[in-house]
Amino acid sequence: MIIQLWFLIIVSFWGINCDYSQGEIEETITIEFWTIALGDAFADFINGMIKTYESEHPGVQIKWVDVSGAEVAEKFLAALVGQTPPDVVNIYDLPRFLQYGVLVDMDSLVAPEEQNKRLENFWRGIGQYQGRNYVIPWYTGVSMLWYNKEIFDLAGLDVTKPPSTIDEMLKMGEHIFNTTGKYGISWRLHPSLGAPPWALLRIDGFWPLFNEQQTKTLINNSKAEAIFQKWIDAYQNGALPPEALAASHRDDVNWFVEGRAAMLPFSGGWITRYFDKSFEHKATPSAQPRGELGQVPANSQALVVPKASKNIEIATDFALFVTNDHNQLEFCRQVAILPSTKKAALDPYFSRQPQNLADEANLFSSRDINNSFVLAPPDVKGWSRMEDILYEEFAKAMAGQQTIQIALERVERKWNHLLSYQ
Repeated sequence: MIIQLWFLIIVSFWGINCDYSQGEIEETITIEFWTIALGDAFADFINGMIKTYESEHPGVQIKWVDVSGAEVAEKFLAALVGQTPPDVVNIYDLPRFLQYGVLVDMDSLVAPEEQNKRLENFWRGIGQYQGRNYVIPWYTGVSMLWYNKEIFDLAGLDVTKPPSTIDEMLKMGEHIFNTTGKYGISWRLHPSLGAPPWALLRIDGFWPLFNEQQTKTLINNSKAEAIFQKWIDAYQNGALPPEALAASHRDDVNWFVEGRAAMLPFSGGWITRYFDKSFEHKATPSAQPRGELGQVPANSQALVVPKASKNIEIATDFALFVTNDHNQLEFCRQVAILPSTKKAALDPYFSRQPQNLADEANLFSSRDINNSFVLAPPDVKGWSRMEDILYEEFAKAMAGQQTIQIALERVERKWNHLLSYQ
């Protein structure tokens, strides 16, 4: 709380602190670049990319810092408060920073022709706030489904027929729990991870959550109630692990790999690095089950540049270099991820004959990249607090402490109260 108060105070002075003249720039400019959990497996790739940029930009030095996913948001906040921010940051929990206006507006800084190289749904994705984009999209993931053939067989299900819809997946999940004692679906519902409660609505076609003027919410609706109720029923009937509401980073992967859950909606094949030989024979990739929307959820890692950076233009140039067609495609060759640029996404690499299990999974993801929507929250002021309210009320309904009807009434009242002060 103290850090956040100082954060708000310092934000008000950034208009003064960030005005650096050319005379203040040292001969060697250092750009501090933060990534999330890439140091162990991808050090050679990242260092090679940095070396190339430095050789093409004499006088610029890149300082690479790799941060764990669980710590990156708090460390970034602390760096902003301490007025020692990194220059280019791969960050989680974006709404928290967007609402304070501390990030550079990329719509203003990046040329239209450069913007047009990016897939539209990712450029207008997780970094969208009040009609402007504040991120440069990096690598992405489009959801597909992993399922455990051994658990399917134990449950008496056809191992060649995974679910094709969300409703089928939930019903199969309950059946698996009732027949095997295993949880049906490995799923995280925490706001900062996985698919939070509002995402369940969007997957099934209930969107937007606010009227056009953003003066009131539309969430207290019979369709939203029905969507939430089927997830509550599935949770209470064993389709989801009880920890789904409080899951932390990669818990869903662990539940699946450990054999606690039979199905894992996930973005591609990079998790195969956690499979041992015996599990490789059980795990099978397939297409993502569809909700009523008919589209597949996608996520996007993104780079931001804080306004407090002393070298905003150089930092942005480096971020564009990291995320260009060539570097994204090379990164995709290192691990089963997808690019966010148009040219790279069309590369034959993504339609080649699969060479391993990870390639098979990524093929399902790449086929749906043009039928995907980015799991970006509503573009409304005060969303960070609103999301907390929705999670709190939904969690009570999941735990049987209140009905979903009462939960939605409470969300509606609290959200409209917040909207009335904007």
